[in-house]
Amino acid sequence: MLLRPQEIPRYVSKGDLDCGLSGLDWITETQCEESLRILADLHYSKRSFRPVRWVLAVPQDSPWQSVQDLKEVDQTLRVSTELKRITEEWLAERGIVAEVDFSWGATEAKAPVFADAIVECTETGSSLQANRLRILDTVFQSTTQFFANKDVYHKAGWKRTKLDSIALLLKSCLAADAKVSVRVYAPLAEAEVLEALIPSAVGYSIWNGKKDEVLFELIVDKAAARELVPVFARNGAAKITVAGLDMLCE
Repeated sequence: MLLRPQEIPRYVSKGDLDCGLSGLDWITETQCEESLRILADLHYSKRSFRPVRWVLAVPQDSPWQSVQDLKEVDQTLRVSTELKRITEEWLAERGIVAEVDFSWGATEAKAPVFADAIVECTETGSSLQANRLRILDTVFQSTTQFFANKDVYHKAGWKRTKLDSIALLLKSCLAADAKVSVRVYAPLAEAEVLEALIPSAVGYSIWNGKKDEVLFELIVDKAAARELVPVFARNGAAKITVAGLDMLCE
C-alpha cells in the first residue's frame, strides 16, 4: 500500500499496518518512536546514499548570517515548514523566539513574503539555491527506516520471522547497489603478482581454472573497481569482467 511518508508511522503505531517505510524525520515528528521497532536503517535518498537534511534557510539578501543573529532579532521570527514540531523544539532550545507555521508544500516560495525563514528538506541544496535561499544550520538529519509495530514484532510467530526477512533483504539489496563483482582471469605464472595487488582490506576468492589459468573474484565498491581494473590489466590479467550484484549479505 502506497501512502504519504508522513502518515505511515501513525498507521503502524496504531496497528493498522504491521510494518512500513518512512523517514526518521516523520517518525520523530509524529512522536511514534515508543510504539515502533526499527528493523533497518536504510541510507538512501532520491539522488544519493547520503542522509537528507532539514535545514534552516533565509533569503540570500537577509542580514542574518548565523543562528546567533536570530537570537538578537527584536521581533517574532516567522518560520514556515512541514516539520513543525521538531522545528519549534529546535528553535526553543536555542533561545530563538519564533512563530512556526505549517507549510502544505512549496515551502521555498514562502520566504521572504510569507516567512522570514524556512526549514526545508534537502539533499544537495540546489533547490534552495535556485530559490535564492541561504542555509544557516541543520535542524534534523534523516534516513529511511523500515519499522514494525512493536507489539506485533514482539509476538513470536511467522510475522516476526517475515519482518526480519524483509529487513535482511532490504539491507542486502542496498549493500549490493554500491558494490560490484570483479573477476580476474590470469595465467598461473601471473597469479602471485596479481594477488599482491589486491588491497589488504578486500576479501577475495581464488579458483584454479583450465590450462594453468587462475580466477580471482573480488567484491569491491564501484569506485574501487574503477581503480583496480586498469592495474590488473597492466599486470598480466588475461580477462576481466565486472558485474553488478542483486544482493549482498555481510
